[in-house]
Amino acid sequence: MMEDAQRPGDAPVPAGSRYRAAAETGGVPTERVRAIQVAALRRSFPFALAGSVVSACVSAYVMSGAVALLQVGVWIGATLAVAAWRLAAMLWFDHTREQPGAAARWLRRTIVGNLLSGALWGFPFAWWSFVVPLEFQLFFVVILLGLGTGAIYSNYMKLEAAYAFEVPAFAPVFIAFALKPSAIHLAMLAAGGSYLVATLAFIHRMHRTHVDALRLGYENLSLLEQVRLEKEAAERSDREKSRFLAAASHDLRQPVHAVSLFLGLLADEPLTERGRYLVDNIARATTSMGQLFDALLNLSRLEAGVVQPRAQPFALARVLDQLRAEYEPQAQHKGLDLRIRPSGAWLHSDPVLLERTLRNLVSNAIVHTERGRVLVGCRMRGEQVRIEVWDTGPGIPLAEQERVFWEFHQLRNPERDRSKGLGLGLSIVRRTVTLLGHTLRLQSIEGKGTVFALSVARGDPNAVRAGAAQDAPPRELPPRPVLDATQGSLIVVVDDDAQNETGMRLLLENWGYRVVSGASRAVLLERVVGLPEKPALIVSDYRLRDHETGVHLIEALRDEYNDPDLPALLVSGDTDPNRLVDAAAHGIPLLHKPIEVDVLREWVRKLLTRETQ
Repeated sequence: MMEDAQRPGDAPVPAGSRYRAAAETGGVPTERVRAIQVAALRRSFPFALAGSVVSACVSAYVMSGAVALLQVGVWIGATLAVAAWRLAAMLWFDHTREQPGAAARWLRRTIVGNLLSGALWGFPFAWWSFVVPLEFQLFFVVILLGLGTGAIYSNYMKLEAAYAFEVPAFAPVFIAFALKPSAIHLAMLAAGGSYLVATLAFIHRMHRTHVDALRLGYENLSLLEQVRLEKEAAERSDREKSRFLAAASHDLRQPVHAVSLFLGLLADEPLTERGRYLVDNIARATTSMGQLFDALLNLSRLEAGVVQPRAQPFALARVLDQLRAEYEPQAQHKGLDLRIRPSGAWLHSDPVLLERTLRNLVSNAIVHTERGRVLVGCRMRGEQVRIEVWDTGPGIPLAEQERVFWEFHQLRNPERDRSKGLGLGLSIVRRTVTLLGHTLRLQSIEGKGTVFALSVARGDPNAVRAGAAQDAPPRELPPRPVLDATQGSLIVVVDDDAQNETGMRLLLENWGYRVVSGASRAVLLERVVGLPEKPALIVSDYRLRDHETGVHLIEALRDEYNDPDLPALLVSGDTDPNRLVDAAAHGIPLLHKPIEVDVLREWVRKLLTRETQ
């Protein structure tokens, strides 16, 4: 955020002096930039501290069953003591921020606090990894991954603060895993190391983007004659951001996908009741991490203008049917009455983006309604169709009706309970609606309920193109019972990420399939062509080495066996809509990493049995 308003503790600076200071530092008033960075760090600090304390308490409770209570007590006591000291330092900074040097002192204390906090996570977990079962070690990894992800967004504005936590938190555990040369420990070491490298790269890029944004803002204010040059720099920055988002979407999903695959393997192992409980909770935490990546990256992609709508006529009925099938069990579980009125209306919009918008609105209504009902219906208004989502929840106060569309802003969730959402859904809804050119209205009465009304242009069913339904991405299917008839089939797997290749191969073998895997097209063809039988299924990553894609590999194998219908499945961490278009054009379903194990199992069986959708 680029601000120039006077803050408490800033000495008055005449305009001429500010201009000279900016000119002397190449257009960047260094002290002012540092003050803004410290202010941003201060705003995120309470959330980061609260998350760390909650994670420590949960970890202490879990570890009390496997580690001596004295050790757990000493650890949680030291962790809470450091947290209390950090909180006191923050409050003292708030009290003395007008004094010279107050910001610098608090920044130093924050770095020291991050260092102590990271050490209290890293060294005890590394020591305990030698004495606790494997499921607890996996619990350590998931907790550290969650803390590391949180540290990205709370400390990226000051690299010293980010490194002070990340390095002592992860390095001891990685060293401990390296001293235990089993396959699973080496896999966890490799996946965790990949995650840490991606995290640090992400922090550096966010820090650079943050500093560049401040620099551009002050150069525009102080050097008006360079407006044209600054506009070109901003456009260049946007292009770089778009490329970075595409890379970040892919790279950050890879290690999470690998963790999901290895968790799928562990879930099939014989475990104690407590071990099963821990594995189930780790799986849920990994799923939540994947959802967080999806929400954050989708929000960033919308802001960067990467998402391009593909409007077409389509029937509203199929969208409503999908909403009913997906959310009726969730509503019944909460004791709510979900009513979705049928409609024969046709709309003109992007069906994928519109369905995503309605899913966010319906999900939001169910999450925030404790009793009563949720109603979805539509009304014809001239050339517009108004889709309305009603609920009987607590309502939204008038003063909060604009703020609910802010990122991470949630009502009645001070404890940041993830079951109540991430605070990103409505922000994504507003950006998507703006992108589509629709209008969204909110009406709410506190204590009675809320209605969101989305107005969409009517569509002409006569204008539907033949085969337009094929443009929609494949839907993830719900899990179904195991079909033993497919076991023993030969499956080809290719992925240029070693952990993902290993995890996919082991998981499929564990399900009873025979697997031939490789990291590139050349390696795969060399291993497959000499086999006496034709593969029954190809599972390929989209991005491969030497600028090849999974589509190229699949087409090459289909040509090799003269079988254009050889079943294939693409997986990718790249959420660029062009990937879906490319896959659909070749008739190949595409799933995005991280993939839930049950969804992957169902798609494998479906393709092996050549069922129709």
